[in-house]
Amino acid sequence: MTVTRSTRRYRPFRLLPLLGAAGLAGLVLGGCTSIIPGADRNPPQLYELRPASGFAANLPRIRAQLLVETPTASASLRSSRIAVKMQPTKLDYLVESEWTDLATNLLQTLLVESFDNSSRIAGVARQGSGLRTDYLLKSDLREFHAEMYKGAPARIRIRIHVRLVRWTDRDIVASRTFEASAPLAGESNDAIVAGFDTAIGGVLNRVVEWSLRRMHRESRRRAGG
Repeated sequence: MTVTRSTRRYRPFRLLPLLGAAGLAGLVLGGCTSIIPGADRNPPQLYELRPASGFAANLPRIRAQLLVETPTASASLRSSRIAVKMQPTKLDYLVESEWTDLATNLLQTLLVESFDNSSRIAGVARQGSGLRTDYLLKSDLREFHAEMYKGAPARIRIRIHVRLVRWTDRDIVASRTFEASAPLAGESNDAIVAGFDTAIGGVLNRVVEWSLRRMHRESRRRAGG
């Protein structure tokens, strides 16, 4: 595992001296070093996570439609970089490894696909899709990192606060915080991502099941049943 600090120092950009034709040709033909910052960096290895697919057999079927809003998060988590904490108050990131999208966008996609995989809801889509909806799922991503503290077992930490909102009057039907912690089998980037995959799977499963049951309870209450 290789990490980089979240705070980076950049060298000030210097103007190159004017070159004659011969000097410019030598610069271009040399081809060993680029004058464009970051051009020589190796492309990152991209990682993705899987949506939840196994759910309780007794989940209710919901004749409602749901829009999933992009989760809110701190600036450090609104990133495609994979966050790692080596100390409780310092956030670093894996080097040359990134998510396929911003962590908040990735979570939104995983939630939509997980609801779809449940086959228990009439329709689900991300907010802004134009779908007529009955409920809105709002969330706040509060923790989404690996913890690798000295002298402590390495693990993944995920915490998300969810609010189920009735669309007609924007009232909050229910809210709850979901957390997960999964131990890491190793310190390689692949092992860290595998830990994320295990932890997020449990969170997604519980968010979907809780949301479906709350929507079912709300529909029965409004119907007087």
